[in-house]
Amino acid sequence: MKTFGYSKAGWFALVLVLLFVVGWEIYWRSQGFQLSYNDDESLWAFTRKKIYNTSPARPVIIGSSRVKFDIDLAEWQKRSGYEPVQLALVGTSPRPILTDLGNDPDFKGTLLIGVVEGLFFAGDGSPMEIEAGKRLRFYPKWSLSQQASFHINNVLENSFLFLDEHRFSLNSLLKRLPIESRPGVFVFPNFPLQMGYTLPNRQEAFSNAFLADTSVQEGVQYVWNYLGATTPQKGVSGDTLSAMIRSVKHSLDQIRSRGGQVLFLRMPSDGPFRDAEKKSYPREKYWDRLLSETKTDGIYFEDYPELSKYRCPDWSHLTPADTKTFTIDLMRIIEHKTRWNIQKSTVLTKL
Repeated sequence: MKTFGYSKAGWFALVLVLLFVVGWEIYWRSQGFQLSYNDDESLWAFTRKKIYNTSPARPVIIGSSRVKFDIDLAEWQKRSGYEPVQLALVGTSPRPILTDLGNDPDFKGTLLIGVVEGLFFAGDGSPMEIEAGKRLRFYPKWSLSQQASFHINNVLENSFLFLDEHRFSLNSLLKRLPIESRPGVFVFPNFPLQMGYTLPNRQEAFSNAFLADTSVQEGVQYVWNYLGATTPQKGVSGDTLSAMIRSVKHSLDQIRSRGGQVLFLRMPSDGPFRDAEKKSYPREKYWDRLLSETKTDGIYFEDYPELSKYRCPDWSHLTPADTKTFTIDLMRIIEHKTRWNIQKSTVLTKL
């Protein structure tokens, strides 16, 4: 009786797996995609650990995708000597993160808060807070094994494109099947795969393919339209809005009582997106009231010609080239407005 050649079968299976992996990697590279890192709970937790050694030259940034795209971390580091701590989350309200930082007795640093009114003023427990909640629950439970896995995966992500779970995992690709919404079931529209990529420092940027192809840009605009972002909506008001602002003020007061500093940022938007924002969230009822009642300074892009001159190809975020000059101007304006020592600062507060 002949025995089965297990070793041959094992080697054959290994060769097949390697061929598949190599082919999968070659395929995605041939499509013009750029390396991107998984912006998952582990990367956020790793970044969250850095908040205890900050200063105006090295602020913590929270908010939504606009501050994640538009503040160029490399340019900031080039001019200040320090890289900001990027904690912003795409499509979320920063209020849960702000509450967490306010409750952290060891955080005494400088905080920049990006405000996208439709997200910032989303109700408690809304979908805009789900992702933030995941990160906040994960951070204190980040185990040693998860940390080791993160560092190993981070090394591999330096070389392999297909490890980008956000774009190329089986679950991600299955979600892109053309399934229409139906009664009782909402199918979330997908942004184009070619839209952008994430750097290890959590910097988000448009891809070369997005910048070169207007059809990809129109694909992003289609998603904004589908989600109703370009259609005026009724913003929160009354007691709900008042409670939100009181909660924000409480967290800001906690941070300032420990010696921390805070500044609000309203980043650029344009086109139909901006038109809808103006109608849904009039500046005087939201931004102006937020600053007044929390007694906090803010920078609104439309108040400064050097910040309002830019166009957003998707109506909501700046191109990588524009983020560099935008960041330079923003740093100068922050310094002038707050008197913080930012550019080429030689003092870093140890907290």
